[in-house]
Amino acid sequence: MCRFYVLFTPQLLLTSNVPCIRRRCTALIVLFIGCVHCASAQRLLRLDSAIAFAYRYSPKLQGAQLNVEEAQLARREAELTPYPALKYNFGASYAPAGRNFGYDVDVTNEGQLNGQLSVQGTIYNGGAYRLRKEQADLDIAHAQTGLALTREDLRFEVTQAFLEDLRSRESITIEQESVSELERYRDLVDRLFHGGTSGYTDLLKTEVQLGTEQIALEKSVADEIAARFSLASLMGTPLDTGFTVAGTFDSVFTEPAYRPESYDSLVTLTIALAQNELDRARLDIALARAQAKPSVDANIDAGLLTSVQNLTAPSGERNPFWGASAGISVTGPILDWGLNKTQVEEKEVIVQILESELLQQKRELAAQLTQLLVLLRTARARLADVRANLVKARDSYELEKAKYASGGALASEVLDAQRAVLDTRLSELDILNDIETYRSDLEHLTAAPEPSAGSNTNSNVNGK
Repeated sequence: MCRFYVLFTPQLLLTSNVPCIRRRCTALIVLFIGCVHCASAQRLLRLDSAIAFAYRYSPKLQGAQLNVEEAQLARREAELTPYPALKYNFGASYAPAGRNFGYDVDVTNEGQLNGQLSVQGTIYNGGAYRLRKEQADLDIAHAQTGLALTREDLRFEVTQAFLEDLRSRESITIEQESVSELERYRDLVDRLFHGGTSGYTDLLKTEVQLGTEQIALEKSVADEIAARFSLASLMGTPLDTGFTVAGTFDSVFTEPAYRPESYDSLVTLTIALAQNELDRARLDIALARAQAKPSVDANIDAGLLTSVQNLTAPSGERNPFWGASAGISVTGPILDWGLNKTQVEEKEVIVQILESELLQQKRELAAQLTQLLVLLRTARARLADVRANLVKARDSYELEKAKYASGGALASEVLDAQRAVLDTRLSELDILNDIETYRSDLEHLTAAPEPSAGSNTNSNVNGK
């Protein structure tokens, strides 16, 4: 596996005299070709593949998936709670009675023996069981939306890291082309210097700018390595960086699928979570009110129940001990000193707080979307301007270089023109990256709570 960073040595970076700079230039060219050759042996990684890797290996999703499983089990528990429970009860006791020792026989009957099956259940509890089932449904929806949001956050982070790595690779390409152009210009200055038509100062200035560009190239390589490791970490494979990102900034002029007038109807993942919490708080109010209603419970048992005194009596005097019984009980509050009313009022205040927070979230979402659309529009305008300037900068550089060859321009003017071309190309790359980042932010903010929301991928930056 090839690594860019092992190919550069401190000696190449710290030399300052002309012969060493020349050796460094030659070494950089050879090493860069070697890096490109090694990189070609690495696997190409596109954005959809990176996201799929993250979904498969990232530990971030495990907790969210377990939350969904927990909510589903809680829903099952809420379904089973109303069903009456069948229980068994076996017991025996002996209370000896004597003339000077023992409990009152009329109370203890000298002990008791029982073996029964009983069924107990609540017939009515003010609708609390139904409300708890509805809360459990909301908890499942909350957990599923949380899982979708976790997947969306992971997709967004991977997309951002992918774009940063892609930008770093594009920057390497631009810097390498700039270095190659300066090397060709340096060769021209060197020939003119040895031909006696150019001074040593011109050659020295060219060597200095070439060395600066080579250092910038090395910095771009280091940035790409850092971006690649960051992407690998988000993918859940931090030790596997044997890949090369593949893609282009080709979604520049694709319009988003929504308009500002639809902001009020947008239901995003974060909005859905806030709405879910509000709905659950409203159910809490209903549950608090249900506590003020009476509860009706029923009990049925059958089996054996007798006393030791009955068992020890003569057979003709024994009472039957196999039987059954049924009962019903009604319980409810009469005076709670306003406790239930206070609980209801507390839940109502919580609902009002959540309603205010939900409204604030919607307003902040609308502001963020408006801001991003403005940034996207201005970035597109800047892109058109910078591309027009790039054409002029290239023409100016070619003109200055031709004038210098004929003695009509200074070396510094040529170097300034070349630097202007490089700066303009880097500015174009920055704007392209900004546009793609704004679009990614828009997709992230407007991700909807659909079952397939977690698998949403941004195919706009995939290589065609």
